[in-house]
Amino acid sequence: MRYIFLLNSFSLREKTNQVKKNTMKIAKKRKLDYVIEINDDNLSTEDILNKYKRSKNIIIAIGGDGTINRVLNSIVGTKNILGYIPYGTGNDFYRSNKEVLEEGIIEIDLISINNSYFINIACFGIDADIGNHRYVHNNLIPKSKRYNLGLAITLLKYRPKELEIKFKRKTIKGKFTTVVVCNARYYGGGYKISPNSLLDDGLLDLYVVDNTNKINMIRLINGMKNALHEKSDKVNKYQVKELTIKSNKEIIANVDGEALIDEEFKIRLIPKGISIYYDQDLIDEVLK
Repeated sequence: MRYIFLLNSFSLREKTNQVKKNTMKIAKKRKLDYVIEINDDNLSTEDILNKYKRSKNIIIAIGGDGTINRVLNSIVGTKNILGYIPYGTGNDFYRSNKEVLEEGIIEIDLISINNSYFINIACFGIDADIGNHRYVHNNLIPKSKRYNLGLAITLLKYRPKELEIKFKRKTIKGKFTTVVVCNARYYGGGYKISPNSLLDDGLLDLYVVDNTNKINMIRLINGMKNALHEKSDKVNKYQVKELTIKSNKEIIANVDGEALIDEEFKIRLIPKGISIYYDQDLIDEVLK
């Protein structure tokens, strides 16, 4: 099987050439049949991967959660297998994967959201506003500082989102601090929003956080580092397979590191809908 290494030049920036050299060295050492592709302003991930749609390959995204998401959406419906080497700001899918999956080629659940797909987490509300903040994606700011800086600035202006959430013949309406739909465990660069989520159990963990003041918001967000938010009476948790989230105006969602804007989001789990390739030794060798 051929290995297609797709390097995200926007995540790697000045390290693109070094990562490319490492990847070539390791691929040759392993005697892989491989190709290295690099996206840039003139050639998108979708454009690059279009030529591989009719064959079966392991397509390895080298970048962050957004890179993985773009590769995922380019290969859904093909025979291709999704691999990854975490080189982004958050790398949250990698954190979850390490905790729950064995190495090799594994089938995991796929989630559709409107006309696209995700495998980690989709969030709405303050989490989405933070995740999409320009500071979170600013390469001039150290990775460890980006989320907290985005959080601090977002809190100054944040207003709760008025939403209608439908699932299992149940409808919840009101103003909410955040709504998070989880297939995996982490978001925001290491915040453990859903400590018991599994990638292949056929269920989504839905967290609905009631409207609260900014002091409580900070406490809840800080509590997520150790999963303490689940003890709060402001946090409601459900397990679902599909749901709909509506707003009376366009809102922004953060879907595996990518922004999605709409008034209505239809979300549906597809059991074991995508195959992924996890190779810790390969990850370690490329990143060293």
